[in-house]
Formats: sequence, structure tokens, C-alpha cells
Amino acid sequence: MSRITSRTSVVSESAARFLDEINELLGQPLATDSRFIDLLEATPDPHQAALGLLRVLEAAGESAPAFLEAVRSSTGPDLAEDELDRALLRRVLAVMGTSEAMVDHLVRHPESLPQLVEKSPFLMISTPAASAVSLRNDLLASVGADPEDPAPTANHLGEEAIKDLRRTYRDSQLRLVADDLVAEAPEEIVDHVMAVLSDLAAAAMDAALAIARAELDPEGSVRIAVIALGKTGARELNYVSDVDVVFVLDSATSDEQRDLATELAQRMRSILSDAGAEPALWEVDTALRPEGKAGALVRTMSEFTRYYADIAKNWEFQALLKARPVAGDVGVGEEFVETLLPLVWEAASRQGFIDGIRSMRRRVVDLIPAAEAPRQIKLGRGGLRDVEFSAQLLQLVHGSTDEDIRTPNTLMALEELGEHGYIGKEDAFVFSSAYRFMRVVEHRVQIPRMLRNALIPDDDEKLRILARSVFTSGSRTGARLEDTRKDYAKQVTRLHDQIFYRPILDAAVGVHGAVVDAHNRGSSMQAAADRLRAFGYRDPQGALAHIKALTSGMSRTALVIKQVLPALLDWFSDGVSPDAALLAFRRLTDSLSSSGWFLKMLRDSGLAAKSVAEVLSLSGYASELLLRQPAAVAWLDNFDNLTSRDPKALEAEVGGLLKRHGASAITPIRETYSRELLRIALRDVLGVGDRAEIPGDLAALMDLTVSSALQAVRIDLDQPDTPSYEFAVIAMGRWGGSEIGYFSDADVTFVYRSVGEELGAEEKAKLSKHVNKVALGMGSRLKASEAAQGVDLDADLRPEGKNGPLVRTLSSYRAYYAKWSQPWEAQALLRARPVAGDSGLIEDFTELIDGLRYPVDMPTKSLTQVRTLKARMEDERLPRNADKRRHLKLGRGSLSDVEWTVQLLQLQHAHRIAGLRTTSTLSALGAAAEEGLMPTDDAEELAAAWQLATDVRSAVMLYRGRTAQSLPEEHFELEATARLLGYAAGGGHELEDDYLRATRHARNIMEHHFYGF
Repeated sequence: MSRITSRTSVVSESAARFLDEINELLGQPLATDSRFIDLLEATPDPHQAALGLLRVLEAAGESAPAFLEAVRSSTGPDLAEDELDRALLRRVLAVMGTSEAMVDHLVRHPESLPQLVEKSPFLMISTPAASAVSLRNDLLASVGADPEDPAPTANHLGEEAIKDLRRTYRDSQLRLVADDLVAEAPEEIVDHVMAVLSDLAAAAMDAALAIARAELDPEGSVRIAVIALGKTGARELNYVSDVDVVFVLDSATSDEQRDLATELAQRMRSILSDAGAEPALWEVDTALRPEGKAGALVRTMSEFTRYYADIAKNWEFQALLKARPVAGDVGVGEEFVETLLPLVWEAASRQGFIDGIRSMRRRVVDLIPAAEAPRQIKLGRGGLRDVEFSAQLLQLVHGSTDEDIRTPNTLMALEELGEHGYIGKEDAFVFSSAYRFMRVVEHRVQIPRMLRNALIPDDDEKLRILARSVFTSGSRTGARLEDTRKDYAKQVTRLHDQIFYRPILDAAVGVHGAVVDAHNRGSSMQAAADRLRAFGYRDPQGALAHIKALTSGMSRTALVIKQVLPALLDWFSDGVSPDAALLAFRRLTDSLSSSGWFLKMLRDSGLAAKSVAEVLSLSGYASELLLRQPAAVAWLDNFDNLTSRDPKALEAEVGGLLKRHGASAITPIRETYSRELLRIALRDVLGVGDRAEIPGDLAALMDLTVSSALQAVRIDLDQPDTPSYEFAVIAMGRWGGSEIGYFSDADVTFVYRSVGEELGAEEKAKLSKHVNKVALGMGSRLKASEAAQGVDLDADLRPEGKNGPLVRTLSSYRAYYAKWSQPWEAQALLRARPVAGDSGLIEDFTELIDGLRYPVDMPTKSLTQVRTLKARMEDERLPRNADKRRHLKLGRGSLSDVEWTVQLLQLQHAHRIAGLRTTSTLSALGAAAEEGLMPTDDAEELAAAWQLATDVRSAVMLYRGRTAQSLPEEHFELEATARLLGYAAGGGHELEDDYLRATRHARNIMEHHFYGF
């Protein structure tokens, strides 16, 4: 058995046979050297490498031994006698084991083998700028043209010239492939590889044009320039791709010269693209020229100018972004870019421009065959195109005002976009890393046969070979390649969707984009003010001052705000108070300007930015809460953050505060209350969830806050010598009914009793004084502060009102109700609901009041008193000059009409109907209808009027931050109320009509059921 076949490795038996033949061919045992075998095994495909080397050496014939001399040295300072030059041999084997196309080239031209085994290989990728000049010189020299000539003309003509050009191109490509394949970190140099490929293509076009010029226009009478578009223009060409170009002529070109120029262009394309003795290089694609394939192949500069000014479609400006002169007349080429590139940065303001780019990207994805889509690294979701389109869209939108991001190259654009805040630096890094990796993969897919291809192989063995060509260290498996590719695709898809569909992009090129840029461009500030006034800003000069303050300077904050502000201004104007919204946004930004997450969220999350605008422009109440707790703006990035907190989780959180802080817990408890109040208000403003649940959520939050406050106060005030007692807090009114709004006070009564032995007079007095301190302590400590919203406890509904004791014993309540209770007090107790305190006392108090509020029999006298009191209240408590139709609480068919109707039914029937024993108006109303106490239709009408009045009170409070007595009459307030209740813009009068109609119907029903009319 040979030395080679004894190796147990990836070297197959067939490869071993090839190596035996190589040894025989060379006449020396090169392929038995273990170091050679190690290098062979490291190639992506050792079998292909051995076969390729054999094919090339066979083609080299008598010069084959020179190969051995090249890779074996006795003169190098680091090499012992007869030691292999591992770097050169690794370079040779990398090409042989990766690119059959390059092997074919060497077989056709074995004299090119020294290109691989020179002692000092031409490392183009290390100096791509210098390489551009060298490549042009080499390719022009291959056809006998002078690189210094302004219009180089070939001395070699016909097929021989084409053959020389193509061979020289392939030699350069061979060196580049070798340099690329042996790079330790291919992703780090892929930008240089793309630049060299682009410059090589440009040099080839210059050389092809030199041949065409020699054949058709040796006098150089035609001034023609070749403008590269697409990847060539951006210097990010891959190994095999169509090369997109347009041909431009000097404006003074005559008709005769135009015909000659057309022949020159056609001949240049034929030299590079048509089949021949040497394989074609690539397709010269001219489909991006004006009017596409139907348009003239060549046009003058003046014709291009007219076309792009008057006719060009939106997508053509996106293509023009990457325009670069690459061959032909330098002056004409420079005139092209100097004249037309400025139009690129104006194009985004054209109608439908952004939507057109988005539609184009979607069409590309939709046209990918279903079987290929998962394997596409170029056009598929999360592929190269998603990176490119994301960068280009941001450039086109913001490049009009920021020259620093005007670069055709994707990687350079990503770097600038990240530096200038158009995307996060982390996101720019993800995009850049993904792009580099996918470009390396695309190159490795193309290098084997030098075919245009962007598909990951679906064959396991081919995938394994591809992975070994991509990775130079670590695991080199197909699984790693696919995992890495899919992970990048997932990240790119997320970022692409986040960026590509940003609402702020549309606004940036609209009216408000011009407003934001006015002070930066030196545009007319009066025109900007007029635009703001037209969009509803009442103080446009003040608004401009805010805009200037927000966007001036070059800080990252200013750069990001400059991007998002046009959209915010637009959304502010969709609200009712754009001036107030802009001021609130400035205050919010001042609070969070150092918070990178805030700026990133505004820029990247359309949902969050639009929600911020909606809250600030519609709700002064929520805005003030948000300004107290600015970090809560992060909730707006995901509406799941606004859903009701799990009561048990919230209770556990507050319990933890009590455990950690004890008597000092009321401050963090109040902060928790304020935070959760904001959560509910934001949900309400943004229409998240069921609005009907909000009063109950507000009441439950107040319950927890007061209950925990009671515990904290008792921890503070109860002393070892304090007589044992039980204490309870009873919610009354709308709080007791779990029907509160943002406007509601916390109506409350307090009850207590001593526990244990009978107390003497002195101890009773001491305990009475103590429980009063507890009640007063709760009231004072729960009040709002600058930092947090609070709860205002109101004990005016207690027996005897303000004249009665603040806190009573249970026995005192019993005595009072037995002797002095009035029908209205029994009615008030219908909403009494214990919310805090000792369970035994709560149970006994509830038993006491149930007998009063659910009487077995309601005397006629009591019924008359209730009706009389209601009538007096309508006459006496309704404010003077108030419109009875619009008053939300005391007006005709409003809250009190519905509530008193329901409460009268409860007083009359709750002793026998369990469903009426509830503090909730709507629940009792439903029970009354179910038991036949009123027709279902009547109950539904009453419920609708009550709910609408409740919603209007809350909406007005949300808008202006203070309570409302009546349905607003002022236009802006009525409009804001309607918008907060889900009406469309301009729905204020519709709300007014709905309210008046609903309450009118409710009043008629109330008069029938309450007064018996």
C-alpha cells in the first residue's frame, strides 16, 4: 500500500491515485510528504484538489517540474533544505480544491501557473485602490493600448485581442481567487475583494472599448463614457454577475457620431459577453438605461438630463444612486454624475416614491420560486437585498439633508447610517456582519464554476464542501453554515421590516420634513410657520422654537429627533392639541435624552412613536402622568405592556413593599398607584382592550392602594400600649360601585371596634383618638405629591356628614341607623363596599347595613322621600345656567337619572332578588331586566346612556386633566372627547348627537320607572 493510501483521512482512494500519478509525473515524491497531505486535507474538496493539480501539471507538460521547484526551497531564510513552501502550496491547493473554473483556465493556459506560485504573490486585496490602477494598466496593455491616452486605442484587433483580454482578466481573477481563499478571515476582507472585482470589471470595459475604438473609431471622434450602475458602480461586485451600465455621449454629438457610438457600445458589449475561443466574462446589461430595452442604447448628456428631470420613474433614481464612471471619456463621465446624482437626493419627495421602493422589494420576493426561496442568500427574506434595500431607503430619504450618508457602497453606507443615528450602531453592526458573511457565501457558491448563482446547495455533500470553503477554523460543517446563515437571515429580516416600514420615512419627505429642515437649510421660516398653521398649530412660531431646540446641533439625540420629528409633527396635527403635544414631547425628550433606548424606540418602532404622539396630542392627563414617570414610555413599544396587571402579582408587589419598607411604604405604594394609573390611562387613550373594564380596574387599583396604606399607617401608629382594635375602610359612592373614573374622589367611611376585654372610659377615649389618627394619617399620606399621583379620601358621606365623627364604632353605627337613619342614607349604603381592614369587622358591618339597604318592605313614605329628594336635587344642585340636556351627572337622562332609577328598584326588591344585591349600577340594571322589573329594551337604553355619560366624563378628564360637569360645547374639547371615545376625526358633532339622543331616551324611561309617569 502506498504512503498516501495508508492515510485514514478525507483523502479518498481516488484522490490518492491522483497523487500517485502526480509523483510519477514530477519524478519526485512530492505527494508523499505528510505536510503536503495535511494541506490537501484542509482544502474544501481534497479529491477535487488532487484531480485539479494533476490536470494542471499534465497540461504544463515539460514545465511541470518547475512547479516543484517553486514550492520547494533551500534558500528561504525560514525554510530548511528541501522543505515545502507551505504558504505557496496552500495557495495552489486552495484554488485546485475549490474552483474547477480556475483549473480549466490553467489547463487552457498552463503558462499562467506561475501566477499562483510566484514567491511574492500579487496580493490585490491588501491594496485595492492601487490595484485599480494596476488592473487597468494590465488589461489595456493586454490589447496594446496606452493607459495614459485619454482615449486608449488597442493595437491588437479581432479575436486575438479578445482572447488576450479575456485571458488577462482570468489571470487577474485567478490571483484574486487565490488571495481570497487563503485569507484567514474572509469576512474581514470581502469588501476589498468586491472592490477589486469591480475595478477589474471596469478595467475590462476600458480595454474592450479600446478594441472597439481601434476597430470603429481610431481617430477618437466620439466622446463616449461608460457609467456603471448597481454593484459595479458601488464597487461591490461579486465574482459572477451581470454588469449594469449606461452609455452617455457628449451633448455636442452629431447624428453620425451617435450611430458610430451605438456601434462602439454594441462592439464593447460583444467583446465582453459573446461566446468565443475564451469564455465570456459576464453579461453587459443595459436594461437600466432610460426606457429600458426599448430605449436608445446611447444618449447624449442633455438627453439624460431631460429624461431624469421629466420622465424617469421613481425606481430609476434608486438605480442612479450607484452610478460611477468606469470607462471612456473622463470628462463626459464626470459631467454625468455631477449633473444627475443631485437628482437622486430630491427623488424621495416624489409622490409614491417610498411605497414604490417597498413594492419593488415585495415583488422581488414574490417572484422567487417557492422551491428556491429557503436557499436564496441574495433575493430571499433576510438576504443581501434586504440589507441593501434597507440602507438605500434610509439614504434616499435622509440624504437630501445629510451629505455624509451619500455613498453608493452598502458597507460604507451602513457605517455612516450608524454613526449618524439613522440606525443603531448595534443594528449597523448586525447588518454589516450579515452582509459580509452572506457575500463570502455567495462568492464561495460562484467560485467553483464561475457561474452566477446565489443558492445554497440542497445536496449534503455539496453543502459540506461549501462550508469548508467558507470557514477557515473551528467546525466546518454544513450544519454550522446553515445555522449561521439562518441566524443572520432572522436578524436581517427583523431589522429590515423594522426599518423598511418605518412610518417616519414617509413623513420625512413630506410637508413636515421640510418644516423640520427649514432652520437647517436656511429656508423661509415664514413658509414653515404657514405650513404648521395650516396643519392646526395655533402658535407656529412657538412650535418652530421647539423644533429648533429639539434638532439643533450634531448630538446623537438631535440627529435621531430630526428623523422622527416630521412624523411626530404629522401625528400631532392629527390630534386636537398639536402645540401642547409638541411642548410635552420636548419636555419628555429633555427627561430621556440620555437614554439610548428611548431614541432607538422612537426611530425604530412605528407603534411606539405613533402612540407617543397620540397620547401627547389627545390627553393632557396621561401626558402629565407620563412626564412624572418618563421611563414608562417604553411600554408603548408593545401594547401587551398596557394590559391589566394580574391582581395577584400586583398584590404581591405591594406586599413586598410593605415587608421591605414597613411604615415608610406609603411613598413607594403611592408611586406604584401612580404607575398603574398611568398604565390604565394609556390603555384608555390608545383604545387597548375593553373601555368598559376601566372603571373596575381603577377601583381595584384604589382598593389595593388604600388597603396597603392602612397596613403601613397601622405599622407606624399602633404601639404596644394601644388597645386592641379592628378597623375597616368602607368605599362609598362610585368607588363602592367600582365605577370610578380618573375624576373620582374616594368616598369613604371608617368603622372600628375594640377587641378583647371591655374598655373603660379612658381607654375608649384613647382608642377613639388613635383610630382618628389612623384615618387622618391615611388621608394625608395618600395625597398626591410632585412625584406621584395620590388618592383623595373623602368621608363626607359618613353619618351626619362633616358634623359627625370621622370614625365610628360598629355599635355607634348600629345605634345611629336604628334611631336616625333616613331613606337617602339607606340609598347611599347601596354602594357601600368594604375594601380594607379586618375581616370579622367587615363581615359584621356588612350584616348590619344589609338590613338597611335591602329592606323587607319600603314604606310609601320612604318612596315619596326618595322621589322628592331626586326632584329637589335636579332643581337645586344643578348649576345656574347649566344646560339640563348636557350635564353629565345631574342632567336629564344622565348618570343620576339612571342610578336613582336602579337604586329605587334595589330598595324595593333587593331583599327578595339576590341579583340586585350589588354595588354595581350596570349589574343591578341587568338583574332588574332579567327579573322582569323593567323591559330589557329599557334596561339597555338606560345602560347605554349611563355608559356614554361615564365615558364622556373620563374622556374629558383625559383630555384636559380636570373634571367635566357637562358634555363639552367648545369645538376642540368636544372633538378630543370624541376621538378618545373612538370616533373618527371630525366626530365631535356625531358624539354630541349620540349623547343627546341616548340621554333623551333614558330620561323618558327614567320618568316612567322612577316617577311613575
